[in-house]
Amino acid sequence: MLDKSIQIGIVGLGLIGGSIAKTLSKKGYKVYANDLDEKSLTNALIEKKIDGLLEDLDQNNPFILIFTIPVLSIDNELIKNKQLLSKALCVTDGLSVKDPLKIEIEDKKINTENFILSHPIAGSEKSGYLNSKENLFKDKIVVITELSDTSQSTKNICNDFWALLGAKTIQINSEHHDKYFAKTSHLPHLIAFALMSMISKSKETKKEIFTGGGLKDFTRIASSDPKMWEDIFISNQNNMLEVIKSFKSELDQLEKLIEESDSEELNKFITIAKKYRDSLV
Repeated sequence: MLDKSIQIGIVGLGLIGGSIAKTLSKKGYKVYANDLDEKSLTNALIEKKIDGLLEDLDQNNPFILIFTIPVLSIDNELIKNKQLLSKALCVTDGLSVKDPLKIEIEDKKINTENFILSHPIAGSEKSGYLNSKENLFKDKIVVITELSDTSQSTKNICNDFWALLGAKTIQINSEHHDKYFAKTSHLPHLIAFALMSMISKSKETKKEIFTGGGLKDFTRIASSDPKMWEDIFISNQNNMLEVIKSFKSELDQLEKLIEESDSEELNKFITIAKKYRDSLV
């Protein structure tokens, strides 16, 4: 359990950062934040979800710093908050891609004893502070990635931080993280965007027909924040290209079975996919 004297500094007050602020302020922690959207900061201050801006945080007293911003924005924010990085008890993040952040940290020769990477699996197709909420992380998983010199005390603080938010942590290295999420998270978003793009260009499309059923459920994630996903696709480029190639291979196989009217093999393909989907918790 984190001592109530530990301050929380948040860089990025969107869905993830805002939800951290709302949850921890309710628990009595002092929370300070920065965001490019001044309206989000104003709302958070009015609602008393933050106690001030990041510059108001008392650097002479213990604090945790977390970056919850688009992946390709991390470079500038690391430079801008360099002084805070060295003084924080623990520095972590909420980014969906890890290798680019790891490279930025190593290139800038940042001391990583107090640095540990985090990825809360608690997103939504809705973004921004207005969509953030208390208990977003309750019973969710947070993937933790240690850096070369991450100390045990930093790891303990990070685990306690996410436990305070109601989450459980598991550990994966950065390379495996980015490969895994390219398949299980990034590719599904890409497919949803592509499918909606295709349908939007169809002359026969009638919106009133497509507003219910499987299509709406399947493509819910296509309502996600464009900037966030632009950054994710580009920053995880190599893994994305690899999984797109694999997915195209599966589509090619399906196309061939349909073209050949091979009902037996088509049924087998669908059955294998269904059994694996049904095995997921």
